[in-house]
Amino acid sequence: MIQTTATDSSILDRYTDDLTSIFSTFSDKRQAHERSRRLIGEIAREPACLTAAIARHLSSPDALNRPHFPVVSFDATSNPFFEVVFNCWIPLPDCSTDVSTKSIHHHGPMLLTTATVFGPGYDHWLFARPKPIDGTADLFSLELIQHGRHAIHEVAFVDAFVAHVPIYPASLTITVCLWSNSKPTTWRDRLKRVPILQRNAANLREAATRVGLAEQLDLKVDDYKDYYPTERGFVGIQSREEFPYTNNEDYLYSLFHIMQETGNQELGASIEASLSRGGVDNPMLVRVLLDRLRSDEPIEGRLSDGHYGVPTANFSRVAIEQALASQALDSQGSLA
Repeated sequence: MIQTTATDSSILDRYTDDLTSIFSTFSDKRQAHERSRRLIGEIAREPACLTAAIARHLSSPDALNRPHFPVVSFDATSNPFFEVVFNCWIPLPDCSTDVSTKSIHHHGPMLLTTATVFGPGYDHWLFARPKPIDGTADLFSLELIQHGRHAIHEVAFVDAFVAHVPIYPASLTITVCLWSNSKPTTWRDRLKRVPILQRNAANLREAATRVGLAEQLDLKVDDYKDYYPTERGFVGIQSREEFPYTNNEDYLYSLFHIMQETGNQELGASIEASLSRGGVDNPMLVRVLLDRLRSDEPIEGRLSDGHYGVPTANFSRVAIEQALASQALDSQGSLA
């Protein structure tokens, strides 16, 4: 394990160097992920890595001005070979642990190695690659591979096109995710790291699709990547429906909640520096939350309206079980 102190911000760079060495050595991306499991496990166990990722996030000029999303993410590193990001899952308002965080979904050709960094962990369902059912509209067969707890510090792997779904945790839960394409790294991966292309990814994806360049550039065109359970089985959603970005207020509450819960109150100094420089859209709320952070007054994390209660994205484990049973009992034998 890399030796560090609690305030050593270079720790992420050192882990990035080690991961880059692995991905540079092994062109087979699945082998690279397998070789990286130990390092991802170390990152999950080293609190300084999360602290460094939050500090890096707060150093961004727009860190306090962002809209809210159900998952607050801190980018650790991104290069042509892989990306590492910390995802922070805010619990539901009633702290229910029987509702999915999003649709059952796969990530196309992307590979994911993930470990739980902080919190109680979450219930996780993993399915084989979805199969369309002949003669039906948007209906798919999903075979359950495994179902269980993604506990603290546990390292898991999700293969390309393998569907999965997390269930909301009881309290703040943070994961570290290592992402890469399953395909060999090419000039296209380096091209996609050009800052201006990253900032305009959505517009470029739409334009590339219109002129037929998506496959050549390996851009992700959504086509049945999301699924939800019904009485007939699992229905595919032809075009991915992301949760909306909402207001800055809920984002700030969640950001300060994460800092407080993970014991990173000392990073409030960075926020104070941002306030001094100006350019903060909601300075009065930031100061209120900063005072609460310093005085250790509890700050709740928030989900916005539209981030939960969506029938095709937020459903119970019972609904998943019933859909699995329904497809197994298909009297037409179409799932055989």
